[in-house]
Amino acid sequence: MNSIISILRENIDVSDELIAAIDASFAVVEFDLDGTVLNVNESFMKLTGYEEDEVVGQHHSMFLPEEMLNGPDYEMCWADLRAGKRKQVEVPCITKSGDRIWVEETYAPVRNSDGELVKIVRFGVNVTERHEMVADLQGKVDAIRHSHAIVKFDANGIILNANRHFLAAMGYDLSEVVGQHHSMFVGEEYAKSSAYQAFWRSLANGESKIRQFKYFGKDGREVWFEATYSPVLDVYGEVIKIINLAVDITDEVSELIGLKSTLEVNFAEVDEHIEGVDRKCETAEQMFRQAQAHLEASNIASGVLVGCVGETLERMTELRSVSDHVFDTVIEGDVAAVALENAVDRLRDGAGENSELAEQIDNLDECVTESSRILTSLRLELKEMLNRMAVVSLAIEKHGDVTGQMTSEMHGIQTSLDAAQNAIATIGQSTEEMALTIGRSREVSVVLAR
Repeated sequence: MNSIISILRENIDVSDELIAAIDASFAVVEFDLDGTVLNVNESFMKLTGYEEDEVVGQHHSMFLPEEMLNGPDYEMCWADLRAGKRKQVEVPCITKSGDRIWVEETYAPVRNSDGELVKIVRFGVNVTERHEMVADLQGKVDAIRHSHAIVKFDANGIILNANRHFLAAMGYDLSEVVGQHHSMFVGEEYAKSSAYQAFWRSLANGESKIRQFKYFGKDGREVWFEATYSPVLDVYGEVIKIINLAVDITDEVSELIGLKSTLEVNFAEVDEHIEGVDRKCETAEQMFRQAQAHLEASNIASGVLVGCVGETLERMTELRSVSDHVFDTVIEGDVAAVALENAVDRLRDGAGENSELAEQIDNLDECVTESSRILTSLRLELKEMLNRMAVVSLAIEKHGDVTGQMTSEMHGIQTSLDAAQNAIATIGQSTEEMALTIGRSREVSVVLAR
């Protein structure tokens, strides 16, 4: 390292402390004019992992990746250095272990006392961390540039620049927008509003804004952006420009507007159906009220009918008992008539030749015969009546069963009516809840379409 120190002492009046500071801060390499390594310091060896004897006598190219050596820039750089031009570059450097680091290098040609170039000294600083951070940041910037519409404004809203995504979305060329105000993209009414003026005042005061913006393209069509307006400050905290990063959401907004229209049509149909349900519920309630009134009257009538049936059955039972007694009496009369006929026959045998007595016996026989005929007819009529009464009694009994069943069914009908009325009330409540839900859904659809 004595040669480096000697060069510094020959050309600059510096102290040992300053030389030590430079030696500790920079990775220093001496090259001849062809790029061959003449000397290196400790900082360089720590940076690259090489020992001094591994690099002295080697060419500068051993530290560079292959892709840099094949380009014309490398030879041009050494040509400039041999011509006495100073160079400052940031290049990748390959260490002994094969790792790639980034070094910010300053190449300074060195002249002797006669002004002739004798060597070149390189001062290097490891900037790998900074380079990677910048590369990462640049990658993010490139990603934003390729995916976002970007517009730059001054603090007053004058357009400074715009990228191709923004211009393509709006239909303008760059020359048509640079120097114009942001208001050229918004409607005239909004551009004159106090809200718009307040928006730009807040940006000029350093406040960021994130919002959806409706622009109007060159052809007048609506273009929607999800935009972030970010003020950029100088070292004094003053706003020097405003960057708008935006994403074109026109298709999404169009879909939402179409969805809103579809929902409105469907909501109208649902409203119509709900109104129809309400009308039918009202009609059903009226019919149930009428049915209730008829059922109450039927209950009263059935009660009377049950009572009448019971009373009729009781009277029929008494009538049948009397009829049975009469029938039994007629039977007894038939028996008596037969005995009387037998007695008449014996009287006729005993009368002999007495014509007057025979005549009286004949009259008696005629009366007995007529009485037997009348009794026989009465017996037949009574028997037929009894048969009919039996049928009527059976019918009345069955009618009583039917009437009882009817009463039970009426109770069932009452229960069903009550359940149906409850169901109608539930339907009415459901339709009210449905209407509330439809209203809230409408509100959501309106918000989505904004």
